[in-house]
Amino acid sequence: MVRIICAISLLVLGACATPQDRCLRQGTYDLRTVNRLIQETERDLARGYTYETELNPVSIGVGYCTGYSGTIRFCGDTGTDTIRRAVPIDAEQKQRELAELKRKQAELQNAAAPRIASCQARYPS
Repeated sequence: MVRIICAISLLVLGACATPQDRCLRQGTYDLRTVNRLIQETERDLARGYTYETELNPVSIGVGYCTGYSGTIRFCGDTGTDTIRRAVPIDAEQKQRELAELKRKQAELQNAAAPRIASCQARYPS
């Protein structure tokens, strides 16, 4: 029941966006992604390090398992623990990445301009 209510709520909230907003969001997805990557790269350069996420299996308890012969034995249940570690960066490599991202950003801005104008003309606010 809770899942149904959550699903309906998400549909209602998704319908709140205007057609112009949906059109603009679709037309600028790649540009927004590149903008986010530029922000992350600039933040990494300012800090001098980045974060890596590592998934580690961990034992979360003991349960009962059955073997092929039908015997019951103890076995460990495992889960995954996420660890975030600071990792030094190669500043020169990050600068090259940033320059490439900014080049791509300019290209995407030029490509998005007609889409934005089209969305605004098709769905005036």
